[in-house]
Amino acid sequence: WVEYGIQTVYDEVLENINRGHDFANIKEWILKTKKRNLLVCGHMIFGLPGEDQNMMLHSVEESLKLGIDSIKFHPLYVVKNTILTKDFIEGKFIPISEELYIDTLIKSIKMLPPNVSISRVTAGISDDSLLAPIWCNNKHKQMYNIKQALLKQRLIY
Repeated sequence: WVEYGIQTVYDEVLENINRGHDFANIKEWILKTKKRNLLVCGHMIFGLPGEDQNMMLHSVEESLKLGIDSIKFHPLYVVKNTILTKDFIEGKFIPISEELYIDTLIKSIKMLPPNVSISRVTAGISDDSLLAPIWCNNKHKQMYNIKQALLKQRLIY
Protein backbone atom coordinates (compact mmCIF):
# COMPACT_ATOMS: atom_id res chain seq x y z
CA TRP A 1 0.00 0.00 0.00
CA VAL A 2 1.05 3.55 -0.76
CA GLU A 3 -0.89 6.29 1.01
CA TYR A 4 -1.23 9.82 -0.34
CA GLY A 5 -2.53 12.85 1.51
CA ILE A 6 -4.81 14.14 -1.24
CA GLN A 7 -6.81 16.27 1.24
CA THR A 8 -8.53 18.29 -1.52
CA VAL A 9 -8.40 18.78 -5.29
CA TYR A 10 -8.47 22.58 -5.00
CA ASP A 11 -5.05 24.11 -5.59
CA GLU A 12 -5.94 27.37 -3.85
CA VAL A 13 -6.85 25.43 -0.70
CA LEU A 14 -3.68 23.32 -0.91
CA GLU A 15 -1.63 26.50 -1.23
CA ASN A 16 -3.49 28.16 1.63
CA ILE A 17 -2.72 25.26 3.97
CA ASN A 18 0.93 25.10 2.83
CA ARG A 19 0.82 21.55 1.46
CA GLY A 20 3.77 22.16 -0.87
CA HIS A 21 2.13 20.51 -3.87
CA ASP A 22 -0.87 20.93 -6.13
CA PHE A 23 -3.48 18.46 -7.30
CA ALA A 24 -1.60 17.86 -10.57
CA ASN A 25 1.32 16.55 -8.48
CA ILE A 26 -0.94 14.19 -6.54
CA LYS A 27 -2.57 12.99 -9.74
CA GLU A 28 0.84 12.31 -11.33
CA TRP A 29 2.12 10.46 -8.26
CA ILE A 30 -0.98 8.30 -7.91
CA LEU A 31 -1.05 7.38 -11.60
CA LYS A 32 2.66 6.45 -11.51
CA THR A 33 2.04 4.34 -8.42
CA LYS A 34 -0.93 2.58 -10.04
CA LYS A 35 1.23 1.78 -13.13
CA ARG A 36 3.50 -0.19 -10.79
CA ASN A 37 0.48 -2.25 -9.69
CA LEU A 38 0.63 -0.94 -6.14
CA LEU A 39 -2.48 -0.33 -4.08
CA VAL A 40 -3.22 3.30 -3.27
CA CYS A 41 -5.06 4.81 -0.32
CA GLY A 42 -6.11 8.44 -0.53
CA HIS A 43 -6.56 10.63 2.55
CA MET A 44 -9.29 13.27 2.50
CA ILE A 45 -9.67 16.06 5.04
CA PHE A 46 -13.10 17.61 5.49
CA GLY A 47 -13.41 21.13 6.86
CA LEU A 48 -10.39 22.77 5.24
CA PRO A 49 -10.41 26.59 5.23
CA GLY A 50 -12.42 27.94 2.32
CA GLU A 51 -14.15 24.68 1.45
CA ASP A 52 -17.88 24.02 1.48
CA GLN A 53 -19.63 20.68 1.25
CA ASN A 54 -19.84 20.72 -2.55
CA MET A 55 -16.08 21.22 -2.75
CA MET A 56 -15.42 18.39 -0.30
CA LEU A 57 -17.66 16.02 -2.26
CA HIS A 58 -16.08 17.10 -5.55
CA SER A 59 -12.65 16.30 -4.08
CA VAL A 60 -13.80 12.78 -3.23
CA GLU A 61 -15.30 12.35 -6.71
CA GLU A 62 -12.11 13.50 -8.47
CA SER A 63 -9.94 11.35 -6.21
CA LEU A 64 -11.98 8.28 -7.09
CA LYS A 65 -11.36 8.97 -10.79
CA LEU A 66 -7.65 8.41 -10.12
CA GLY A 67 -8.34 4.76 -9.30
CA ILE A 68 -7.59 4.80 -5.60
CA ASP A 69 -8.19 1.46 -3.89
CA SER A 70 -8.98 2.73 -0.42
CA ILE A 71 -9.89 6.01 1.24
CA LYS A 72 -9.47 7.60 4.66
CA PHE A 73 -11.68 10.42 5.90
CA HIS A 74 -10.61 12.85 8.59
CA PRO A 75 -11.94 16.14 10.02
CA LEU A 76 -9.57 19.09 10.19
CA TYR A 77 -8.37 19.83 13.72
CA VAL A 78 -7.24 23.11 15.17
CA VAL A 79 -4.39 22.29 17.52
CA LYS A 80 -2.39 24.64 19.71
CA ASN A 81 0.65 26.47 18.37
CA THR A 82 -0.21 26.26 14.67
CA ILE A 83 -0.89 28.90 12.05
CA LEU A 84 -4.54 27.83 12.06
CA THR A 85 -4.72 28.55 15.81
CA LYS A 86 -4.41 32.28 15.17
CA ASP A 87 -7.15 32.26 12.51
CA PHE A 88 -9.42 30.26 14.81
CA ILE A 89 -8.87 32.57 17.79
CA GLU A 90 -9.48 35.64 15.61
CA GLY A 91 -12.70 34.11 14.25
CA LYS A 92 -11.32 33.87 10.70
CA PHE A 93 -11.69 30.08 10.67
CA ILE A 94 -14.75 28.16 11.83
CA PRO A 95 -14.21 24.39 12.17
CA ILE A 96 -16.55 21.91 10.53
CA SER A 97 -19.52 20.89 12.66
CA GLU A 98 -20.05 17.26 13.54
CA GLU A 99 -23.36 17.32 11.66
CA LEU A 100 -21.77 18.63 8.45
CA TYR A 101 -18.86 16.22 8.79
CA ILE A 102 -21.15 13.21 9.15
CA ASP A 103 -23.45 14.36 6.34
CA THR A 104 -20.45 14.85 4.02
CA LEU A 105 -19.04 11.49 5.08
CA ILE A 106 -22.32 9.68 4.34
CA LYS A 107 -22.62 11.36 0.93
CA SER A 108 -19.01 10.41 0.19
CA ILE A 109 -19.54 6.78 1.18
CA LYS A 110 -22.53 6.60 -1.16
CA MET A 111 -20.20 7.66 -4.02
CA LEU A 112 -17.72 4.85 -3.46
CA PRO A 113 -17.64 2.02 -5.97
CA PRO A 114 -17.70 -1.48 -4.41
CA ASN A 115 -14.00 -2.05 -5.09
CA VAL A 116 -12.89 0.93 -2.95
CA SER A 117 -12.44 0.09 0.72
CA ILE A 118 -12.83 2.54 3.57
CA SER A 119 -9.78 2.58 5.83
CA ARG A 120 -10.96 5.31 8.19
CA VAL A 121 -14.17 7.27 8.73
CA THR A 122 -12.87 9.71 11.32
CA ALA A 123 -10.09 10.32 13.78
CA GLY A 124 -9.96 11.60 17.30
CA ILE A 125 -7.50 13.48 19.43
CA SER A 126 -7.62 13.11 23.18
CA ASP A 127 -4.86 15.32 24.49
CA ASP A 128 -4.95 18.95 25.52
CA SER A 129 -3.53 20.21 22.21
CA LEU A 130 -6.98 20.17 20.56
CA LEU A 131 -8.67 23.57 20.36
CA ALA A 132 -11.43 22.68 17.91
CA PRO A 133 -13.68 21.10 16.90
CA ILE A 134 -14.41 19.97 20.44
CA TRP A 135 -16.48 17.02 19.19
CA CYS A 136 -13.19 15.46 17.98
CA ASN A 137 -12.02 14.86 21.55
CA ASN A 138 -14.32 11.85 21.94
CA LYS A 139 -13.73 9.32 19.17
CA HIS A 140 -16.09 6.76 20.73
CA LYS A 141 -18.96 9.26 20.56
CA GLN A 142 -17.97 10.20 16.99
CA MET A 143 -18.05 6.55 15.96
CA TYR A 144 -21.42 6.05 17.64
CA ASN A 145 -22.90 9.07 15.83
CA ILE A 146 -21.43 7.95 12.50
CA LYS A 147 -22.77 4.42 13.03
CA GLN A 148 -26.25 5.82 13.76
CA ALA A 149 -26.15 7.95 10.60
CA LEU A 150 -25.02 4.95 8.55
CA LEU A 151 -27.82 2.81 9.96
CA LYS A 152 -30.37 5.53 9.18
CA GLN A 153 -29.18 5.43 5.56
CA ARG A 154 -29.08 1.61 5.58
CA LEU A 155 -25.37 1.64 4.87
CA ILE A 156 -23.03 -0.99 6.27
CA TYR A 157 -19.48 -0.10 7.22
